[in-house]
Amino acid sequence: MTFYKLLYNRLLPTLFRMQDHTDWFIWVPILGDVVRIKERAIDYLKLQRGNNVLVYSVGAGYELDFIIDKVGKEGSVVGVDFSEGMLKIAREKIQKNNWTNVKLVLADVREYNPLNDTGHTFDAALSNFGYLDERVLHNLIDAIKTGGMIAISGPQPLKGLKKLFYPATFVPEMAFGLTWKTLHKFPTYIDIFKKELANVYIDDKTFAKYFVAISGTKK
Repeated sequence: MTFYKLLYNRLLPTLFRMQDHTDWFIWVPILGDVVRIKERAIDYLKLQRGNNVLVYSVGAGYELDFIIDKVGKEGSVVGVDFSEGMLKIAREKIQKNNWTNVKLVLADVREYNPLNDTGHTFDAALSNFGYLDERVLHNLIDAIKTGGMIAISGPQPLKGLKKLFYPATFVPEMAFGLTWKTLHKFPTYIDIFKKELANVYIDDKTFAKYFVAISGTKK
């Protein structure tokens, strides 16, 4: 994890500031897909005013604008990330917008227990292109109340002739720490959704179906 801390604490925060200027790159096919699939994942949560939302790998806080707009001052957000450098940017955004209903937690999502930390379950949970493994995903599911929504997004393995697009899809993401092994774990997360959640929806309407968002309702 030392390499990833260096990457996300020192090297990438400046780059992630660009997320607030999506008009600069939304027209680029693959980069635009990242932005759009993240926003659609939030839409699939069907947030309402007053909802409490848990966000894993909140990073620089790109999703906060969209979530706060939906849950209002009556709702709240708990955002968790292991990178102090990324959370610094998120804090700047929170202060700029005078949000008083956002709590940022500096923690490794593999070790963080939201129920112990907050003492309550959530209406919705989100992980957009964040760190996932089976334990972390189950932790997210456990954190939401019955009838609550969860959505995750990220890259998935390409199939058939679409594998020819790996140089344009997977290779650039290696700069953000994505590995071949991690990429090929995503189908497992889809299986967990199908097994443990209701109303599962899979959205892979992206270039070569590389990026995908999955949502579901806790039974």
